[in-house]
Amino acid sequence: MTYDPCDCDRPPVHNKPTQELVLCFDGTGNTFRVDGGESNILKIFRMLDRSKENRYCYYQPGIGTDITPGTFANVAFRPFSNLPASKVIDQALATSFDQHVIGGYRFLARRWRPGSHIYLFGFSRGAYTARFLNEMLDFVGLISADNEELIPFVWQAFLSWKYAHGEQEARQADNFLRLCRDTMCRSVGLVHFLGLFDTVNSVAEFNKDVLKDMETMPRPRYMRHAVSIDEKRIKFQPVLFERLRGAHAKKGRVSTWAERAEQQFWGVPLSPVLDTDFEEVYFAGDHSDVGGGHPPSYAGEGARSWPVSQIPLMWMVQEATHVGLTFDPVQLQELGCHLVPVSSAGSSSSEDGDDDGREGRLIEVEDVAKQQQQQQQRLMEFDPAIVHMAERAPLHDSLEYDSGKGVETLFWRLLECLPMKRPKVNRDGSVKETRWHVGGLRRPLPDGARIHASVIHRLQQDPEYRPYNLGLGHKRVPTTTSLDRHQHQIERRDIGQWRRMQHGGLCDYYVQVQGPLPGGSAGGSRCASRKSTA
Repeated sequence: MTYDPCDCDRPPVHNKPTQELVLCFDGTGNTFRVDGGESNILKIFRMLDRSKENRYCYYQPGIGTDITPGTFANVAFRPFSNLPASKVIDQALATSFDQHVIGGYRFLARRWRPGSHIYLFGFSRGAYTARFLNEMLDFVGLISADNEELIPFVWQAFLSWKYAHGEQEARQADNFLRLCRDTMCRSVGLVHFLGLFDTVNSVAEFNKDVLKDMETMPRPRYMRHAVSIDEKRIKFQPVLFERLRGAHAKKGRVSTWAERAEQQFWGVPLSPVLDTDFEEVYFAGDHSDVGGGHPPSYAGEGARSWPVSQIPLMWMVQEATHVGLTFDPVQLQELGCHLVPVSSAGSSSSEDGDDDGREGRLIEVEDVAKQQQQQQQRLMEFDPAIVHMAERAPLHDSLEYDSGKGVETLFWRLLECLPMKRPKVNRDGSVKETRWHVGGLRRPLPDGARIHASVIHRLQQDPEYRPYNLGLGHKRVPTTTSLDRHQHQIERRDIGQWRRMQHGGLCDYYVQVQGPLPGGSAGGSRCASRKSTA
């Protein structure tokens, strides 16, 4: 009988329900909280139906927090300034990264069975942890629970292979990796779902290998990535996936387990395209406005406010639900991710209000009629009152002194002045290394970036929100005279031109249309009404 490594990804013959392993990796400094400032990862963990048969759930506090039971509870109540110096350093440089990856790997080694569905969620460096773990499962596989003492060998084999320099070192790393996985490991098939909130690297050990880190990528069956538009910190540059879509992967020396099933094992190049069901979508706000964690604001006595991070949370819950993950209905209601009947929901946030005179243009995709028909067939939707409030919630700035984070903010501002090596993301999505500090500028966005509809709604409603990395607001341009070599600023207050690419629930995305608006005017035709874009 021929053994197919991909058979482990198929459900077993018996009638028991499919085993689900759900791992949640929190962001830098995030852990269990009681003050309402939970991250979206902790909220997802709370919403999981942990009473479901054959489901095992794992939560890991973020880098820079203690992960031992004796200190787990205390760190939730400590301000940044009271943390031990080692934890402050860890939050900045992620020196405990290996412990976090190995912790998740060990959980899978103990719980995984053939046919299991693996769901990985992560925020910030926790998202990078989930991504890294996914790559380990793809290229190395999973060690058996009886051999946990050998996990350090597997970790070192993968690390040496991933960051090998030079032909001889790479050849030795290839052989070491193959030997380790053939001797110790087994295939787990494809990770079923990888859900990430604003993935960043900022791992001190790997910062020197920024470009090599982009040469491999995870291969889950489904992947969703919510990315911040407005984050400015130098140590929080995003790890993007969109530039790899359709591009050739450079790391072609060793095949994944799945590729090995159909091809020769030795020296097989990687598949040149990212064939995962994949969406990378940009949302308004800074790092924690996407992944959650800012202290809550209150709308008044007896009223509950919903932060801007609620939008990417609801989007991720929707996407995970579509691929089979179930949640506790009571917790969904408590955390604002429940569904309500469309007929009794009232007007949604995308159907009320006016554009308040802001000019620009929204262009529908060609198959909009089909999408509108599908929209009408939906019987349930997220509570539009919650969506409406979250779209108008205040945004935060990680480098501003607010929310009582003076010491933490000062620390991040000081880092902005240091000539540290960092990745620079260009407009085309390519990455290069630089030591030139950016002084608190927003991230560049790649061309063709998918912008969530909630960002477009905010542009329509708030004339002060004009992110310059979207080509809006103040821009520096050369002067028209040859005598004056300085640059001057022009201000673009319209919202630009946008083409709607997809619409279904919160899967509502726009791509910016480059070039001047028709008619040669700065504003062009007025935005389509909110009802016509719903």
